[in-house]
Amino acid sequence: MSPLRGVPETLHSAELALQRADVRAAEVAWTLLHDEAVDGPLAALKKHAAVEGDEVERLLLWHAAQQAIRRLPSLPVDKAVRERLGQELRQIHTMKVSMTVGSYHFNRAAKMATLRRFPAGPMEWEISGIPRSYFLQAAFPANLRLLAFVMFRVRGRAPCFFMHVAPAPRNRGLSVPKEVLRSYYRMARSLELQPEMLALVAYAWFHDPAAVRDYPHLEVLNQPYLNHGGLITLLGPAPLLSGVGEGNAQRSADYLAGKVQYRYGFAIWPRDAAIRWANAHPELGE
Repeated sequence: MSPLRGVPETLHSAELALQRADVRAAEVAWTLLHDEAVDGPLAALKKHAAVEGDEVERLLLWHAAQQAIRRLPSLPVDKAVRERLGQELRQIHTMKVSMTVGSYHFNRAAKMATLRRFPAGPMEWEISGIPRSYFLQAAFPANLRLLAFVMFRVRGRAPCFFMHVAPAPRNRGLSVPKEVLRSYYRMARSLELQPEMLALVAYAWFHDPAAVRDYPHLEVLNQPYLNHGGLITLLGPAPLLSGVGEGNAQRSADYLAGKVQYRYGFAIWPRDAAIRWANAHPELGE
C-alpha cells in the first residue's frame, strides 16, 4: 500500500517530509492538535522536518478530521450541527486563509478537527466555563446579581457551551434574524442532548444595551437572554479588537476617534430555559 494513499495530493509533500523525519502524521495528529499548548511542539516539529508555510498544519488537520468524521454519528449534538460539522471537517485542509500555527484560523480549525468546537450557523460554541474574573469585572450590585444567578439558576460555573461568532463568510448570517434564532435553536437542542452542560454563555460587545440602541439589528442576539430566562451583565470596556469594528468602517472610525465606547456584556442562558424555548419553537428546526 502506498504511504500516501488517501492523503490529498496537495498534502503529499508535507506527508513525505514528516516521514523522512520519522514522524507518522496520522498517529500524532489528534494528540498534538488536542493540546491547548500546541504552538511550541508543532513549531518544533516543522523545524525538525524542515517545512515552512502551513502545509504541515493542513496535513495534521486533515488526519485529525478523518478520525473526527468517524465519530460524528455518535456525537450528542443536534442533527443540523452534526451535518455542518461534517462539512467543515471534509474541507478543513482547503480553507483559503493562512493556517499557520498560532493563528486564529488554525486554532479554530484544530478545535473543530478534535471535536472541541461546533458550528451552529453564524454562531459556534466550545465547551468551557464561567471565569471567576467576570464576577470581579461587574460593578456593584450587578456582580451580586450575577453571582446569585450562577449559584441558584445555573448551579455552577462549568461545564457550559461558550458561544463564539463564526468567521466570514458564515458570520454574515448574523444580519438575518431567523438564522440567528436557528443557531440558538441548534445550540439549545445540543444542550438537551448533553445533560452535564449547565448553560449557554457568551461574552461580546453586542450584548451591551448601548450597542443594541445604536444598531437595532443586534436585538435578536440578545433575545434569549433578556426575554427567555437568561441574564446579561455588563463587564469591562470592549476594545476595537473585540470585533466591534468588524464589517463596519464607520463604527470602527468612531471607535478610534473615541466617539463611542461599548462594554462587554456577559450573557447566560440556563439549560432549562434554553430547552424550554426550543420546545416552544419547533419551526426553527430543519
